[in-house]
Parts: sequence; structure tokens; C-alpha cells
Amino acid sequence: MKKALLSFFLLMVISLLAACGSNEEQSATEKETSDIKGLVNDFTEGNMKDQSASITSHELIVTNSDQSKEVYNLSEEEFFVSIAPYISNTHP
Repeated sequence: MKKALLSFFLLMVISLLAACGSNEEQSATEKETSDIKGLVNDFTEGNMKDQSASITSHELIVTNSDQSKEVYNLSEEEFFVSIAPYISNTHP
């Protein structure tokens, strides 16, 4: 239930941001941003089993199972809202 609610809110934010876009050809930065949106969605839905992630206002930080980190810079024009509804804990 919690994952479904979190996924719903994340998809709403992503949909809203996507609706604000134009029909122009995507630049490399825009394509990277859409890749980051896909990564965030995969983590939200629990599709990424061997990795964990954290997100700040500037970066998506992915930690692999071997503890190596990959850092993705976020666009200054977009943002992600992280909502963690909780009763007894905030994350699975």
C-alpha cells in the first residue's frame, strides 16, 4: 500500500513535469533527465534489487551492491518530490 501510494505521487509529479515539455528534439541533457526519471521510477517501484538510492535537490546517488557509487546530476529546471508516508517506519 505504501509503495503504491508513493509510486502514485511520483508518477503524478513526473507526468506533470512531462506535460510542461515541448515537442522539440531532445538534447543530451534532456535525454539524461528522462533516464534519471526512469531510474527514480525503478527505485520507487522496487525494480532495482542490488542497488539503493538517495536523492537530493541536486543529485541522484546510486549505491551498488559492492558499495561503489554513481552520481547523476539533476536538472536545475526540474525536481523530484520524495514523499514517505509512515506509520511505524518510512522505508521498507
